[in-house]
Amino acid sequence: MKQWFKPFLSLAVVAGILTGCATPNAVVEIHGEVWYKERMMLPEDAVITVQVQDVSLADAPAEVIAEFERNDVSTPVPFQFLINRDQFEPGHTYNIGARITYNGELMFINTQAYRIDLDSIEPMSVLVQKVAR
Repeated sequence: MKQWFKPFLSLAVVAGILTGCATPNAVVEIHGEVWYKERMMLPEDAVITVQVQDVSLADAPAEVIAEFERNDVSTPVPFQFLINRDQFEPGHTYNIGARITYNGELMFINTQAYRIDLDSIEPMSVLVQKVAR
């Protein structure tokens, strides 16, 4: 093998290895919509919060991995998270949590678990239920 060719061969091998690391699965996309059944308009200052939560520990509060918040809430509210796959621990359980508040008081919240499948590309549909007063 010619001496001038060896550095190029090494560079090609390193580039191939690095390209193999940059897989399209390096980012997890979690998307969908939050909705409620009631036929009502919410106050202008109502705020929706959607969270990606690590709910692996049963006797501890969920750890928030990512959060989306906005006002001007109308149903359905779309959401999207793009999170590096390495932010998720193997064997852990992740859910979407959603709530709507007004002046700091809870109006709607999801009452069932919406488990995240890290390998799914399907949109999630998260129902929030009105809180009794």
